[in-house]
Amino acid sequence: MVTIGEALKEFRKERGFTQKELSQDICSQSVLSRIENDEEIPNILVISQLSQRLGISVNQLIGDLLPEELLLRKYFNKMFMYLRQQGYLEIEGILAFLEARKTIYLDKDLQLLYYFKGICSYYIDNDPKKALEKIKQGLSVFFTHKSQGYFDQKILLLCFAGKMQQILGNFSEAERLYSESFQLYKTMMADYSERLELVNIFTNYGNFLFDKENLDKAEKVIDAGLTWSKNQHSYYQLSEMLTLKIKILDTRGLTKESEYFKKILANMN
Repeated sequence: MVTIGEALKEFRKERGFTQKELSQDICSQSVLSRIENDEEIPNILVISQLSQRLGISVNQLIGDLLPEELLLRKYFNKMFMYLRQQGYLEIEGILAFLEARKTIYLDKDLQLLYYFKGICSYYIDNDPKKALEKIKQGLSVFFTHKSQGYFDQKILLLCFAGKMQQILGNFSEAERLYSESFQLYKTMMADYSERLELVNIFTNYGNFLFDKENLDKAEKVIDAGLTWSKNQHSYYQLSEMLTLKIKILDTRGLTKESEYFKKILANMN
C-alpha cells in the first residue's frame, strides 16, 4: 500500500518542486520532510494546500485514483528504462497494454504517451514524419494549473521534435525546437529532475550546432550538459558529450585542452 508521504514525494518530484519551494508559506521544510518519510501525519489543511500547489486534487493524492496513477507511473519508468537499452519493441508492447487497459491520462501522462509513440514510430517504423506528428500531439496538450512548464516531458518532446525536423531536412525549424528545449531547460526545473533522458538536449543540439560549424554555441551546450551530468552523478551519454567536446577543441586547435578530456574519456573505458 502506497503511503501519503510516498505519493506526495512522487508528485513533488514530477512537478519539479524542491521541498523548500513546495512547503513555503504552508509548513516548514522539516515538517514536509517528515511527512514524506512517513514520520508525521499531516492535517487536512496542509494536505489541501500542498495538493493545490502541486496542481492536483486531494483525491488524487489520497483517494481512489492514486493506485492507478502510481501504477501508470511505474509503466512509464519501465519505458524509460527500455529506452536507455534501445528496447523499442518492449516500449511498443507496454503502449499496447496501456491502450487496451483504456487508462485515463492526466495531461502530464498524455505528453509522455505521445513521446513514446513518437519514439516507436521512428525507431520501429522508421517514419520520422509519423513520429513528428505524434510529438506535435504531445506538445499540443495544455496544462491549466500553476505548475505548467515544470515538466521535463515538454523538454523531451521539443528536443525529439528537433531531431525529427533535422532528419527531415528542416534545419531552421530543427534549430528553433532545439533552442526552445535548451532555453526551457535553463529556465525551468531541470536541475531538480531525475529524468536522465534530458541529456539528449545536449548531445542532439550540440552535434547539430557542431555540424553547422557554430562552435561557440555548441561548446556552451556541451559544457552545460557536462555540468548537468556531474550534478546528477550520471554517466548516461557522458562519453558522447566528451567525444563532442574533444572534437570542438581539436577543431579549434586546442591540443592541450583536448588531451585533458581525452584522458577522462579513456579512463571511462
